Amino acid sequence: MNHRTKVAETRRAATRHKLLDAAMRLFSDQTGPTPVIDDVIREAKVSRGTFYNYFDSVDEVLAAISHELSDQMTTNILPVHDALLEPWQRLAVGFRLFMVRAMLDRKWAAFVTRVDAWQHNTLVAKHIGSDLEQGKARGQFSFDRIDVATDFITGASAYCIQTIRRGVPEPNLYMDAQVRMALTCVGCDREICERGVALSLSHLQSWAINEGLSAPAWAQYLNTDDGQRFLSHTPVSYK
Repeated sequence: MNHRTKVAETRRAATRHKLLDAAMRLFSDQTGPTPVIDDVIREAKVSRGTFYNYFDSVDEVLAAISHELSDQMTTNILPVHDALLEPWQRLAVGFRLFMVRAMLDRKWAAFVTRVDAWQHNTLVAKHIGSDLEQGKARGQFSFDRIDVATDFITGASAYCIQTIRRGVPEPNLYMDAQVRMALTCVGCDREICERGVALSLSHLQSWAINEGLSAPAWAQYLNTDDGQRFLSHTPVSYK
């Protein structure tokens, strides 16, 4: 790739980011009518023609934002995810961590609960699919089809994020039950389900302490006294 091509690609990426950033600000702060293309180009300080060089509609912009935020979240949690050796551990911790972020960052949650944020080519879907495949190969999970299991878990994640964003009584108990349900639905036995619920809390607590200020901005609350108290909740075993 020559220098001119690199410069052109860099400029194109920067303009696309400017449009996405403008749309995210508009929709995050929305109090009146739903923003339209004219609002986005005014906020981004670009022409209508420039907008159409990248997107066909505001819905397409929102889909791109949702997709990128989902991928960004997955990249953020890879250090947490990759430190766990067993598929059931990665599923339990990852499932809970998406819900924890929804509670701490409701603007993020509002974007990633869009249906188009959970397509099969997103990083989260790829990692979930890989964990499910490995878990089945190791005898930890039991299901008929990998595509069905992946769709089920990603769909459940999206709905849980939406519920947490809107507010739920006793969020930790809700998260415990959802982690337990997710593991149960992919065929884990009761012992692994209970271990998964407990680990999904204890591992996040350790991560928050060890990462400190190097954790993503949204996660730094977890290293405060209030955040640690939240993560020190003791799960109630299912009877």
